Amino acid sequence: MAEPVSGECLCGAVRFRVARKPDYVNDCNCSLCSKLGALWAYYPSSEIEISGETNGFVRQDMREPSLSVHHCPACGATTHWIPLGDGPHSRMGVNARLFEDGAMEGVEIRNPNGRSW
Repeated sequence: MAEPVSGECLCGAVRFRVARKPDYVNDCNCSLCSKLGALWAYYPSSEIEISGETNGFVRQDMREPSLSVHHCPACGATTHWIPLGDGPHSRMGVNARLFEDGAMEGVEIRNPNGRSW
């Protein structure tokens, strides 16, 4: 059985727990992800527990924005993204750079070319 994995922002005000280690993570180079410095692990919303207050950011430079990126209002660390609209959601992203030490051992890092989308 898979072991849960935990993560938290720099100041510890926002914490999350996921059901298992991700199969892979994306280190995307699109304009949003590259500026956020996030390494995205994906899960259904039913497999993610998030505690603590976050602020959301929805891009205004897109014709049809599809997600809200959340960060800790105290330390500013990007914590997760969630699709716009009512859940549950089949896919959310959590910032794997915030996972506990050792949690990413053996996880494939993919580099999608988001700048070409």
